[in-house]
Amino acid sequence: MNRLLIFINIFLIALAGNTGYLEPSDNIDNPKEEITIEDIDLSLKPNEMGKVMVLMLHSIEDEDGVWEISKEAFREDLEYLYNNDYYLVALKDFVTGEMDVPAGKTPVVLTFDDGLKNNFNVIEENGKLIIDPDSAVGIMEDFKKENPDFNSTATFYLFGTNPFRQKDHIEFKLNFLIENGYDVGNHTYNHAYLNELEEEGIRFQLGRQVEVIKYYIPDYDMTTLSLPYGLRPEGDLEKHVINGSYDGFEYNHTAVLNVGSHPSYSWADKRFDFKEIPRIRVSSTEENQESEEWYKYFEDKYDYRYISDGVKDIITVPEDMKEQLDQDKIKGKEIHIYNREMLENE
Repeated sequence: MNRLLIFINIFLIALAGNTGYLEPSDNIDNPKEEITIEDIDLSLKPNEMGKVMVLMLHSIEDEDGVWEISKEAFREDLEYLYNNDYYLVALKDFVTGEMDVPAGKTPVVLTFDDGLKNNFNVIEENGKLIIDPDSAVGIMEDFKKENPDFNSTATFYLFGTNPFRQKDHIEFKLNFLIENGYDVGNHTYNHAYLNELEEEGIRFQLGRQVEVIKYYIPDYDMTTLSLPYGLRPEGDLEKHVINGSYDGFEYNHTAVLNVGSHPSYSWADKRFDFKEIPRIRVSSTEENQESEEWYKYFEDKYDYRYISDGVKDIITVPEDMKEQLDQDKIKGKEIHIYNREMLENE
C-alpha cells in the first residue's frame, strides 16, 4: 500500500485595524489534504470503469411480491450492501461523475417509483409528525443512525398531485427528503404511456409534474426521469423526453431510467447512455430473484464492479479497460491507468 502524502497549506491571517484579538476559530481555513495518484491504494483494485447497480423498488409491504419487497427483506438488502462494501450514491451524482465514494467501495443507486404511501408514511402522535419506521424512508433513516458511514440516500420518482398519498403532509415530506440527502425525480403527471403521445402531450406530462413539485419546493430542480412502464416515444419525439417546457415550467433531464434489468456501465464509459440507464428490480420471491442474482454475480466477478479509488477528482482505470474511457466526459479529472495483472503477480 502506498503511503499517504499529505500536503498542508498554512495560511497567515492578518488582523485588520489592530482591534481586539483573533479567536482561534475565526477566519482560519481548515488545512487541506491533497491526495495524488501516488497515494492511491492499488491493493484495493480500484476500477472506475466497472459496472454499477441502479436498483429499482416500488412498494414496501408485509410480504414479498413481483413489484413489492417486504420490510424485512428491504432491511436485509441494506445490510447486505453495507457489509459487502457498497456505498449509496445519488443518481444525479452517478451520471455526472460527481460521486464521492470511499476507497475500495462500490457505488450503488436506490430508486423508488410511484411515490406510494409506504415509501414515506408519517404518523401524527401528540401533535407531532413521526416517520413510520416501517416505511422506506423510516427504514433508511434508522439504518443511517446505525451506520452513518453508509450515506443513506435514494431518489423517489413521483407522479400526480398527491405524492406519497398523504395530501396534508406533502410539503413536510418533500422538504424532509431534500434537507436530508434524498432526491425526487419526474415520473410524469399521470403515470403516462409516453410512447403513445405526441410532442404536446409529452411536454404536458413532464412540465406539469415539475409545476406540482415546485409548488412545494420551488428552489429544487428535478433532473432525472423514470419512464413509466419503461416506455419512451420513438424517433424524433424522444428528444422531448430529455428537455422541454410546458406552461413556463422547464425540465432538463441528465438521466432517464428504464425498467430492466442489468447493471449500468460506468458514467465514464463510452457505452454509457444517460438516456437509457438500466435498472435491476429488487425482489426476493421464489420466481423473481433479480437483485439477488446480481449480488451473487458481483461476488463471483468482483473485478467487473466499479471500485472507487477514493479520490473524486482522479479516475483510476485498469489498463485493459482504458480503450472504453470516454475522454469527453472526464474533462477536469486526472486519469490514472494501471496494470492490474502485473499487480496481481507481484
